[in-house]
Amino acid sequence: MNYQALKSMIESLIKSFKCQECQSNITEKNIDIVWAAWNSVNIDIECPKCAKHTMVKSQILQIDASNINLLKDNLTKLKTNLETPIKDEEMIKLSKDLKNRNISASDLFSDK
Repeated sequence: MNYQALKSMIESLIKSFKCQECQSNITEKNIDIVWAAWNSVNIDIECPKCAKHTMVKSQILQIDASNINLLKDNLTKLKTNLETPIKDEEMIKLSKDLKNRNISASDLFSDK
């Protein structure tokens, strides 16, 4: 397991974890790494206030950061396309096309 990835995960856990019983925050001394191999890790967290134990099982995945910008651009384009209203002319044309082919809109989504 990559040390930086594990360290980042633990720092995130410290910032976001709250005990399910008393909503108390934790520190790194409340975290016990029970098992770690490859990309998997099992962590035991003991609440500093009520002493309740919580087991966290996680997998750390590495992401190719070079693809993130491409993914972001594609999502932005998709969002723009979804926000673009359908024009009346397009609806009329679709209706005429469906009538000419003697099919309904629901036929387009059936599993024939």
